[in-house]
Amino acid sequence: MHTLKTTRIFSAALISLLLSACGGSGSPFNNNADTTTAQKIGSGTGDNFKSGSIGVSNDITNLSAGGSTTLEVYIVGSTNVPIITPNTVSFISSCISAKKAILKNSSGTEASSTATINGRATMSYTANGCVGTDRVTASVTINGVATYANVDLNIEAGTVGSIQFSSATPTRISLKGSGGNETSVVRFRVLDGNGAPVERTSVSFSMSTTAGGLSLSPTSALSDSEGYVSTTISSGTVPTDVNVTATIPGSSISTSSLNLNVSTGVPVQRSFSLSATKFNSRAWDRDGEEVTFTIRMADDFGNPVVDGTAVTFWAEGGAIEPNCKSLNGTCSVVWRSQAERPEDGRVTIFAFASGNETFVDANTNGQYDAEETFTDLAEAYRDDDESDDYNSGERYVNLANGTPNYDEGDGVYSGTLCKSDNMSVCSKEKITVRESATLAMSSPIGFFELFIDARCTSPLTGAVSAAAGQVYVKVSDINGNSMPSETAVKIDPDDASGLVVRELDAKVPNTPNAACFGVGLSGTAGTSGTFEITAETKEKEISTGRFSVSFN
Repeated sequence: MHTLKTTRIFSAALISLLLSACGGSGSPFNNNADTTTAQKIGSGTGDNFKSGSIGVSNDITNLSAGGSTTLEVYIVGSTNVPIITPNTVSFISSCISAKKAILKNSSGTEASSTATINGRATMSYTANGCVGTDRVTASVTINGVATYANVDLNIEAGTVGSIQFSSATPTRISLKGSGGNETSVVRFRVLDGNGAPVERTSVSFSMSTTAGGLSLSPTSALSDSEGYVSTTISSGTVPTDVNVTATIPGSSISTSSLNLNVSTGVPVQRSFSLSATKFNSRAWDRDGEEVTFTIRMADDFGNPVVDGTAVTFWAEGGAIEPNCKSLNGTCSVVWRSQAERPEDGRVTIFAFASGNETFVDANTNGQYDAEETFTDLAEAYRDDDESDDYNSGERYVNLANGTPNYDEGDGVYSGTLCKSDNMSVCSKEKITVRESATLAMSSPIGFFELFIDARCTSPLTGAVSAAAGQVYVKVSDINGNSMPSETAVKIDPDDASGLVVRELDAKVPNTPNAACFGVGLSGTAGTSGTFEITAETKEKEISTGRFSVSFN
């Protein structure tokens, strides 16, 4: 028992001695606590630690234009020992926010934050148009509180290395007084030898032509903080191409814009075109069948009209969207089948816009001169009876000239390219350009007739000449129009009796008119026989015609 007691006293003394050797009471790992609990952010470590400061390469804070440096901070504990536990450090400055300075992490990727490794966070900083003093701030959250470090970098202005064309908005402008957009903003960018923008650099502007009174303003300007500088071109009265040259005064540094086009931007009658996805819609007995109508327009010089040019649509039957506005010279509307259905099953679609009459520019000066040939247009109308002439009761576009009656042409050219101020020669007032299309509201019921000519205008009234060996079948719907789009027309030789008939396998064309198909026959004089023709719609509705033919 005495021995055991002695052992216990010795063990207690040894523990006391060990604790004393470790710095007194507490855990033997107490010193390591300073490497796990963040306290401060700054540059350096230990005795060299500077709280609230960002370290830079070789302590050099002055950078040349486009220059680079490395930003470095440490997250330390109370004794300025780096913290092992990772922390996220973010970097920001006015130039970084404006993208005039580029930050990259240790892997070379652009980033605004990075994680510490053994307490240290680094980022590369490259000036990219930044000039003057740029205060960079690093931030980290310590114990729920944002803590910061800063450094001021002083960056020299760059030397102009180049000037680049940036944009022209828009690239096409209208002649002065034509009613369209008459100005374009032409933009350039001044860059230093590293490709970074240079601000407050003087740039002068000039044009390749001043035809028709083309002008630009200002003739010189200073580049902005992004290196951009611009001038505005105003159109004249003559269509032309023009480009702008930007020059750094006192140097050989210059560049030119792409060509800008100055044109009327106004639709001309000869370039006003109307098309449809189909002209024989299955619409006679169905509501809601749709057809898209597209108008395409160009001005007197073959250029697309000004974006936003308005086109109005009228329909004799069914319903059509009332208007559309052009983009790159084109716009579309949708027609839908419904009442009213004209008795003949044919619907006139009428499109019109404000534009110019067509003339022949004999002296190629881009304007209408006295004695030049032009097409004088009457008031535009919807030609419901397809006669190509206005008839009483047809809807027309009144030009608001003070009379309620339909008016023929006025005998003078009307359009924005009128050169003279003499109203007896021409008028600068626009007229109505127009185009019509006929749409069949087709029925699925087919009718068949035999003819002897390829246009199906001369009916077969007797025997077929054995030498001819050909007849023609007209295929129409209940109203004498085309059968619906995609209707298949077929003749099976095996169904013929007493005749040799060539096979026919075709579809009705995309037209509102009845189709005419050639049928090859072989026979000898004095013989006769029969053949059968079928028309099948895409919905599998079948109409059949049977014909007897004799030869002489």
